[in-house]
Amino acid sequence: MNTAPVSVAQLAGPAGDQFEQYAAAPFEYLRDLRSHGSIVPIDLGGVRTAVVFDLGVIAAVFVDRLEHVGRPLVFERLAHVMGTGLITNYDWDLWLARRKRIARPLGARTVRRLHTRMCQIIDSELSRWPTGEPVELHDLVKRLTLRVVADLLFSDDLTEEAMEVIATAVSEIHAWAESDPANADIDARPASFNAAMAALDGYIGGVLDARPPGNPGGDMAGLLLAAVDEPDARLDRRGVRDEAVTLILAGHETVTNTICFAIDLLGRHPQHAGAAARFVVDETLRLYPPVHVTNRAIIKDLVVDCDRGTPEARGVLLPAGWEVLVPEYVIYRDAKCFERPGEFLPQRWADDSPLHLERRAYFPFLTGPKFCVGRHFALLEATEAIERFRARFRHEMTDPTPPWGREFAVSFAPDRPMGIRLWER
Repeated sequence: MNTAPVSVAQLAGPAGDQFEQYAAAPFEYLRDLRSHGSIVPIDLGGVRTAVVFDLGVIAAVFVDRLEHVGRPLVFERLAHVMGTGLITNYDWDLWLARRKRIARPLGARTVRRLHTRMCQIIDSELSRWPTGEPVELHDLVKRLTLRVVADLLFSDDLTEEAMEVIATAVSEIHAWAESDPANADIDARPASFNAAMAALDGYIGGVLDARPPGNPGGDMAGLLLAAVDEPDARLDRRGVRDEAVTLILAGHETVTNTICFAIDLLGRHPQHAGAAARFVVDETLRLYPPVHVTNRAIIKDLVVDCDRGTPEARGVLLPAGWEVLVPEYVIYRDAKCFERPGEFLPQRWADDSPLHLERRAYFPFLTGPKFCVGRHFALLEATEAIERFRARFRHEMTDPTPPWGREFAVSFAPDRPMGIRLWER
């Protein structure tokens, strides 16, 4: 038996630069790659990429071999905004020290203590939503989720003016990131982007300057600021700023998308109107995962075991200089992993559901050490928002065509306006 690893470049895959084909229809392209095997080598504009469907290999890359992986090219642009924040930080020693400090206040037990305050904000925002006439859902939800995450970070210093500063910066960051998904010119920044970032940095800096050194507050800004004096946290003021911006982006847009898609799905499938809110959220994350594709750079040769259908030469070499691409939204719609994968069936997540699902194939908040530090907060917020929305409103979506996601966006945001008409119950 041949036990020597096979280079990923020797596996079956399409020849030539595949970027145009990929860019024309990403989901369909990645779905069809599955016919080549469980690891498929492609060339994306000169970036040698291994598209991985094998769940064991995904676990090796995400969980087991951190010293072999680094920041992918797709994160270079966001790193200019987030700096050393957890998402774009692949200095593993620094990252681990930061994560330990940030994970504590965002753990399940602590998040439950934020429950009452979170629900008050959600109810306050829902009470402002207009009824009778069609409105744009994404705009309404975006304000709601922004208020929740901003309150988590800056509850002691949050004003309407501050909310406007944060909202403008978030919009500019997303527009800038989407304007050049290939990162061809990272340094080209429009004046509006520069102004928005200067205003955001000025606000965060003002908050930090105003906090008393011995009592910086109990919100996330205060907890991060207090950690500056902890040697093992490896935080300075710039690091506090980077983590704050990261939490704003990661804790706002992804939850916004989930709530919007969930409301849309409920409007189009009234037979599931009474499904448990948490099941609705899980099923929405399966069909419209906010992180729909995940990339990693291979910085040190990595040999992984791959089920390629034969017992010979199971080891596959992922060479340094390659990137790995995991297409979550293809895996989540694969009939091998999820029975009736194209249907919105919240009940599939019930413990007694007869529908087959492969739980290893579902990781909307990633898996392993890079597991999303804000998972508990995001799930609680999305679940409460859906439950409270249904208790207050009846609704219908005004566009007969369901939305899809913007596949080259920072997250899988709706690709069109989401018109909705609301009626009070």
